[in-house]
Amino acid sequence: MRITRIRANAIALVATSQEVSALVSGARMAHAAMDADSSAPPEARALGTILGRILADYDAALSRDRPETLACRTGSSKSVRAT
Repeated sequence: MRITRIRANAIALVATSQEVSALVSGARMAHAAMDADSSAPPEARALGTILGRILADYDAALSRDRPETLACRTGSSKSVRAT
């Protein structure tokens, strides 16, 4: 995995598909746990909302990239930009 700071609040992440999968799976589990805790403080609920939005953005971006396109890419790295 390679992380490069683009500017103060933005990074470029280059990772294998397995690394991205592990990160997203962890985020989904954390979101599910946050969402299931009705007694969570407001700050935690706000973070859960943000995480849900990030996961929805990731899913939307992934759905724009057809599966056959993913299989044809050279190498196993994906580039994901987080801001």
